[in-house]
Amino acid sequence: MHTRKQSQTKKTKTSQDKPPVTTVEFTAAERTISVVKEQQNLLDAAVIHRIPHMQECGGHGKCTTCRVRIIDGIDNVSPRNELETHLASCREWDSSVRLACQTKVHGPVKVERLVKTFGDVSLLQGEGLEQSGGKEQYLAILFCDMRNFTPFVESNLAFDVVHIINRLFAVLGEPILMNNGLIYQYVGDEIVGLFGLESQTAEESCMAALRAALGMRTALQQLNDELMSEFGMEIEIGVGIHFGPVIVGKMGHPSHRQFSIIGDAANVTSRIQAVNKTMRTQILASEALLDELPEETVSVGRFKRIPLKGKSHPVRIIEVIGFNQPDDIFLIQQSMPFLFAHESAFAAAFYRRLFEKAPQARQLFKGNMDRQVALLSHVLKGTVYALCRPQNLVMGLQELGKRHISYGVKKEHFALVKEVLLETLSSSIGKGYNPLTHQAWDRVLDIAFQQMQVPMDKADQG
Repeated sequence: MHTRKQSQTKKTKTSQDKPPVTTVEFTAAERTISVVKEQQNLLDAAVIHRIPHMQECGGHGKCTTCRVRIIDGIDNVSPRNELETHLASCREWDSSVRLACQTKVHGPVKVERLVKTFGDVSLLQGEGLEQSGGKEQYLAILFCDMRNFTPFVESNLAFDVVHIINRLFAVLGEPILMNNGLIYQYVGDEIVGLFGLESQTAEESCMAALRAALGMRTALQQLNDELMSEFGMEIEIGVGIHFGPVIVGKMGHPSHRQFSIIGDAANVTSRIQAVNKTMRTQILASEALLDELPEETVSVGRFKRIPLKGKSHPVRIIEVIGFNQPDDIFLIQQSMPFLFAHESAFAAAFYRRLFEKAPQARQLFKGNMDRQVALLSHVLKGTVYALCRPQNLVMGLQELGKRHISYGVKKEHFALVKEVLLETLSSSIGKGYNPLTHQAWDRVLDIAFQQMQVPMDKADQG
């Protein structure tokens, strides 16, 4: 009896020494996690438990991609600080919408991630605009139109038409989103993209539009291979890109205002796109857009001057063939469709190779490897999407490096990780992976890992 009482006393004392445990339920991830650290923020709680969570700036409150909605338990989180209050006011958030990186939890809460995909990030660009009035802004604008749409509709069943159009918009929309563009609207068989809504230079905006246009061409080739085998058909498109001023603002009825652009530049872009039909070209750019790019950036073909209503001089338009010199960002983007379609298999192959080369590395990965596989896919895709948002990318990579210090990762590990990543990319992507693509990934991985090692260098110096 004496021994049993001692045991009971010891057990009680041990339980009292444990820190209090609260829970956070992530609805979309279908997981409930325990939070032990006092006053831990929601983003850190998600990352520690390997829940993929948007955090483009690395959790510094410099973006709003980590936002969540508090579904239950709002009294169990910290009040908004000054930074978050300002953002919420500008974007007219209700009290349930919070930044995960700024919101500390001290009791059970149930949350929903509001930015779940990297495509969602694009939609945030028009969010900060004033509800009334507008402003003039120079944008790069892209119009893409499907050819022979009417015969296509008449010769296919309604269900097949919708199915094919949705697949077309999916593959054509991805290059817009990967290049920090906003999918402005769909009009029948037409898709419109805008570049430069955020703080980009004219050159950056025009380069993004160019990459998107060329990316659409590659994506369509891949889709047509599938459509030919499934439906015995191919789709043709025409793309026009232009750079010029438009009025940007939220317009409409006071109860239902929407992001809109108005201006001559949008009309010019539409006209440029239409000329593809008569010139029998696929991508046409205005001289105004190409003038914003460094000389010799673009390989061009035919050109034409077209008269436009309201213009005293014809507008010069030029056929775009491709890049004169390899563009690392574009080459990497071209290899992403495979990773989107097979991301889990790719990540699993990476870890299998890594553990074969360095069995001791397995001890750095504790817990559920399926979650680690999902996390790697999330980080890799996020890095590619953020290549056109370098201000966020640097902060995000340095924060990622800081977290890897706590995992036990050392600077000497990066060379092995890079080697295995390149091998996995080469074996997984297949014909879309060539020496130029390899060199592009090699250079970009060097830059990414250098940024991840910055916190490690600081730790060594400190």
